[in-house]
Amino acid sequence: MFSSKLAWIVFFVSANCAAANVQLPGGSLTIPGTSTTGASFTYTGTLTQNDTIAFTQAGNPCLQTGGTGYCTNGAGVLTVAATVGVTPVGGSSSFAGPSGVIPAGTWTYGSLLMSISGVGTIQVFPTNASNGLGSATPPASLTLPTTTLAGLGFAAFSQANPTISFIVADTFFGDNGGQFVLNQAVVPAVPTVVPTLGEWGLIGLTALLLVLGLKTLRRPVA
Repeated sequence: MFSSKLAWIVFFVSANCAAANVQLPGGSLTIPGTSTTGASFTYTGTLTQNDTIAFTQAGNPCLQTGGTGYCTNGAGVLTVAATVGVTPVGGSSSFAGPSGVIPAGTWTYGSLLMSISGVGTIQVFPTNASNGLGSATPPASLTLPTTTLAGLGFAAFSQANPTISFIVADTFFGDNGGQFVLNQAVVPAVPTVVPTLGEWGLIGLTALLLVLGLKTLRRPVA
């Protein structure tokens, strides 16, 4: 009897502590390759490393477009090689920040960076074979499955109403072109079966169930 009540407590606590999924405004976000600040939006609420994000990257920004440029996917892997240069399709190159708004760290040129204000910056897609490194036909589009922010590389944090920014990793944007486009799948609305409880309602329910459980434990055995 008591164990079943305890299970209900765990259910309601879990339902109210579920991680949120970061939603892009309108389900899509364009990050111009020419922008020194990328594209940003405000997350409403308290964001933590346990919250998740998922999207598909389309579009390939091109760096150094003045006749010798190259284009990359979200991992910074070349999908189009420069007409003058030694890095082939499937290759990559990196640089060390800070550089302008690009923070400290080692980043792959042309990759997709994600920043959370007051928290830090990560490269969304690693530059590896799974994302086309070393391939003669690397994918132009990459998909980020539902992943926690901790899984992306952010340390533990709790930030209220932070600004989330995406930017093309580069040291100079004046000769760039193209863009990344991030698209999220449309999730159909599902009717709520169990109403969520407010903080005080949850505390009251938990206290009531604990009292009932203690009474059950104290009941004399016939």
